[in-house]
Amino acid sequence: MSSSVPAPVPAPDDDVERLIASLGRAQLAAGYPVNEVNDTLAAVARAYDRPDLQIYVLPNAVFVDNETNGRARIVAGDIGTLRLDQAAEVHRVARNASIAAIPPAAATKRLEEINDLKPRFSAVTVVVANGFTAAGFALVFRVSLWGVLIAGILGVFVAIALRLTASRPGLSAIMPFFAAAVAAYVVFTIGNIFDEQVQPIRVVAAPLITLIPGVGLTRGTQELANGQLISGSSRLVNAIMQILVLTFGVLVGARLAPIDDYTFGDLTDVLLPWWAAWIGVLVFAVGQSMVSNEARGGIRIVVGLLIVAYGIQSLVAATIDPVLAAGLAAAATLFLAILYQRRSRQGMPAFALFEPVFWLLVPGSLGLVALTEVFAGRDKALPGPESSDSSVFSLGAGTDVLFVAAATIIAITIGMVIASALGRLIPSVLPKAAEVA
Repeated sequence: MSSSVPAPVPAPDDDVERLIASLGRAQLAAGYPVNEVNDTLAAVARAYDRPDLQIYVLPNAVFVDNETNGRARIVAGDIGTLRLDQAAEVHRVARNASIAAIPPAAATKRLEEINDLKPRFSAVTVVVANGFTAAGFALVFRVSLWGVLIAGILGVFVAIALRLTASRPGLSAIMPFFAAAVAAYVVFTIGNIFDEQVQPIRVVAAPLITLIPGVGLTRGTQELANGQLISGSSRLVNAIMQILVLTFGVLVGARLAPIDDYTFGDLTDVLLPWWAAWIGVLVFAVGQSMVSNEARGGIRIVVGLLIVAYGIQSLVAATIDPVLAAGLAAAATLFLAILYQRRSRQGMPAFALFEPVFWLLVPGSLGLVALTEVFAGRDKALPGPESSDSSVFSLGAGTDVLFVAAATIIAITIGMVIASALGRLIPSVLPKAAEVA
């Protein structure tokens, strides 16, 4: 195994164009930001001595234009979504293709085979793991044990609903609303029975975590920061619409539940001990890694990143500011993920390792709580998950929480941009790992 860069592999022009189009589609399906896809495809074109190709990338389309012969390749339509283990395989192909270490035809064939790659975890395992993910997230909020149990059960319900509607576009479109309504109805009904032993809004958000587009919000903002106006705007609009659908579902479920108005607020008078949140981080990390089918060897890295993220977030939020805490946690963990990506021979993409951190930093669920409070007309203080009282988030109306949610997303984005910039310096300081296994 050698760490030196091999000589470019001669290839027919048509094979190179086909590879670029296929790789662009695969990276979009894997969740890469548009600017990163552009950079990767440009590197592949240069590696195979095709800098003449004009490459354009949109969130759901890839254009490869050969001005020499007037031939153009267009990959558009439903790009689809890949699991994280599949995303890791895409990253390996992209890494080797960017240094011309693999024939283009072989790389294209490998990309086609990735679609048929079997998931690491069975359907039953993923469903159960989703329940643990929701329970872990509820523990991070330090809600009561009743709330943790309810969140776990509803997490299993949401996972089953997702799987049953995955192959039915008509049903899958209304599934988030239905899941939010059912979750809200169950939580608010039980909350009415146990009174303050269940914290309604936070418990509702926990099982819906896989439906909350925290990644879309942050990645869209990141693309806007990188000048990708079309892709960034479309991601943000789509993410906001998803949150609005979930919010409406929560409101409908809550209104159908037998509750009084006073029980609609975010009750946080009963909190578990501080160490329960750390247990929640571990449970959430393992559960979310299994739900997302993290690549082999990635779970322990995800656990480490989430511990670092939560530690930084808790410390900075308690001493300085919660918004700054989210930005610093994002910057530190993404940089560590990039460092691992550069040094690892497994070719695991940094964003696949970093993705669970999005949900832990709670940009999406905080926005869901805020919108629900705004539409319900509540004026109750909403402390953050890292605080034991309302002193950290000294907020009144839901509109204030919505403002903080937006500020948190911006802080996370800035942290990601800084980490990405520092990550580009790594190859010039540290020797790169072997590019070809």
